[in-house]
Amino acid sequence: MSAYPTSEQLVDLFNWASPGMVVTESDGSVVLANKAATELLGDKVAAGVDLPDVLGIDNHAALLAAGQPVENLEASFTNPDFPSGYANVGFGQVDGRTYGFWALRPVTTHPTPAPKPGEGSSTAQAWIERVDRASGSYKPVGEEAVEFIKAYYDTCPVAIHLIEEDGTVGHANWKDIEIVGASERPDSYVGHHIRRIYADQDVVEDFLARWGEDAPIIDFRADFLNKQERVPVVIFSTAKVEGDKLKNTRCFVFSDSHPDRARDKVKALDLSF
Repeated sequence: MSAYPTSEQLVDLFNWASPGMVVTESDGSVVLANKAATELLGDKVAAGVDLPDVLGIDNHAALLAAGQPVENLEASFTNPDFPSGYANVGFGQVDGRTYGFWALRPVTTHPTPAPKPGEGSSTAQAWIERVDRASGSYKPVGEEAVEFIKAYYDTCPVAIHLIEEDGTVGHANWKDIEIVGASERPDSYVGHHIRRIYADQDVVEDFLARWGEDAPIIDFRADFLNKQERVPVVIFSTAKVEGDKLKNTRCFVFSDSHPDRARDKVKALDLSF
C-alpha cells in the first residue's frame, strides 16, 4: 500500500472529485458529502439524511451486516438532469466507530473527451461544469475531515490514483492497486508511469495532454491492464492545475457495470468519426 497523499491533496480530492463522495454513519445517515454529491442529491445529502433511502437502496442493513465492499449498486439521484447512476460502498472504522464510504457515479449520454459530431453537447461535460461551478450552498471541508478522507481512501471500493506532472503514479489506493494486479508488489505500479496500465496507448497519450490542460475525462470507458488481461473500467478524472502547471490528477476508476459495451474512442485519433 502506498503512503497517503498529503492532507492538502486529500482535502482537494474530496472537495473537487468528479464523482460523489459521501461518508455516512453505520445506519446510513450522512456525515460528510462533497460538491459532486450535493449536485446529484441537493439537500437530500445534508447531514443526518438517510442516504440509502434517498438512493433507493433497500438492502443497506444486509450490506452492513456482510461488511464487504459492494460495487455498482443501481441508484437514483434527485438531480433531474442526472437521475440515475451507480453507488459503490465500503464499511470501515474511524476512532472505533463504523462508517459507510460511498462513491456515486452518474450516468451520462456519452463521455468527455468530445463526442462524435452531431451528438450534441456531452452530458458528461455538462456534469463536470456543474461540479466546477461556484456555489454558495457547498461549504468545502478542511483539515478537520482528513481522518475521514483517509478512511474513505482505504475503504471505498473505487480505484483512486493521483498522477504527477511527469505522468508518474504518485499515489494509489488499495482498489487501484488491486485493479491493475499489483497487490503483492504495489511498488511495481506506484512510482511508475501511468501509460503502462492502459491497454490502448492512444487513449492514455491523449489523456496525458488533457490533464496538463486541465481538461476533464468523465464517464469514459477504457481498458486497464491487469498483467496481460484487459479490465473494463469507467474513468472520472480531473486535474489540479496551478499557474498552468499540473500538480496532480484526481482520478477515480470504477469497475464497469457494463463490461461488454464498446470502449470509448479518442476523437482526434479515430478516423471513423
